[in-house]
Amino acid sequence: MANRTALIAGATGLVGRELLQALLQKNQYDKIILLQRREAEVDDPRVQSVVVEDFANMQTVKEQLFVQDYYCTLGTTIKQAGSKDAFKKVDLEYPLLLAQVAQQSPDFRQFLVVTSAGANANSPLFYNNVKGQVEQQLRAMELPSLQIFRPSLLLGERKEFRLGEEVAKFGSRVLSFFMVGMRRNLWSIDAKDVAKAMAVVASQERSGTHIFGSSEMYKIVNKQGL
Repeated sequence: MANRTALIAGATGLVGRELLQALLQKNQYDKIILLQRREAEVDDPRVQSVVVEDFANMQTVKEQLFVQDYYCTLGTTIKQAGSKDAFKKVDLEYPLLLAQVAQQSPDFRQFLVVTSAGANANSPLFYNNVKGQVEQQLRAMELPSLQIFRPSLLLGERKEFRLGEEVAKFGSRVLSFFMVGMRRNLWSIDAKDVAKAMAVVASQERSGTHIFGSSEMYKIVNKQGL
């Protein structure tokens, strides 16, 4: 795609890292901006970093963040964040702030965001509730193109070790041996497949709001032979 621009928020995370590689391999964009808290060099002339130590202040550099396609892969855990309020900043407030920047971009086309399976603004579970809230509030913004990706358990190599996830991953692999068809796709998904599905969906330039669970993402990736 000629003269296309994109931004990734969360490029150092599990899905974000894979997404950057997927977009670069597909030659999908002439320029990819990485919204980051600290400088991180990427050896590719198409990639530029915009450093904002506190994402709450991203409006102060909004002109540097104006692109066509926005990818939000921000996510943390309460343990990492330190508190529920800090968690909500990363998983709720920052994605909404990024969407506001997108709305102000004169070239804005689509907003693609990773939430989670089970996202529900009415859920009594804090994590699912927050993920549901961000979806609900993004929908209320009436973006011309909103693509929501709800992965189940994410597989991949994280920079930090999470004991609970490692146990769940092991259980997922064991259960996958006994599960068949689309049911097994709902149990877990590799971060690479989430990233590839996001890249494919972005290339299709769908209007309106669409939600993709793990099963749908697998179908997209398999159909493309990725």
